[in-house]
Amino acid sequence: MADHELDALEERLDFIENIVFSNSEKDAFYPKDKKSSSVQCIDKLANIMEKISTATKNKKRITEIYKKSRDLHKFLDPAYTDEMTMSEEAMEEVIMAEEEYLRDQAKNLETMEELKPTLDSEHLKATPQYTEKFEALSQIQITQQDQTADLTEEARRLLATYNNIITLVSRQFVQWDETLTKMEAKKIKSKN
Repeated sequence: MADHELDALEERLDFIENIVFSNSEKDAFYPKDKKSSSVQCIDKLANIMEKISTATKNKKRITEIYKKSRDLHKFLDPAYTDEMTMSEEAMEEVIMAEEEYLRDQAKNLETMEELKPTLDSEHLKATPQYTEKFEALSQIQITQQDQTADLTEEARRLLATYNNIITLVSRQFVQWDETLTKMEAKKIKSKN
């Protein structure tokens, strides 16, 4: 395989990676400094490309479809359809109608840019090392919540028992008071 074909494949691979990863740090997860793996990947992609080319070599319709796929990609782009269907004046009106929304989004973007140093701070970058501690603390908190729920239930049970005892004692005192009142009334009648 020629160097220019490898370069073309590398460019296409970079294009696909940009679509897949967009602005994220793809090199953090898939570093390019591993030459053997990237060469191996490129060789596999070149092999697949060669097989596809061989399989579609004499097939005119498939070749036409490959040629039209770029046009199809262009036609599926919303910006292109807007460009084709709307005049410049209509686009200006749409933009002017969305002016307030765009200004709000610009303010939000400025706020995000101002807050970016906070997100990139060493404190937030160091959080993964505290994950185990947070998990342990979370487990302790869950255990304490369970214990608190158990204690609350026990306190409710004790209060209910206390209330029942007080009710029974009150009833007993009322009965004794009634009995005592009857006895006192009998004693007063017997004296008379």
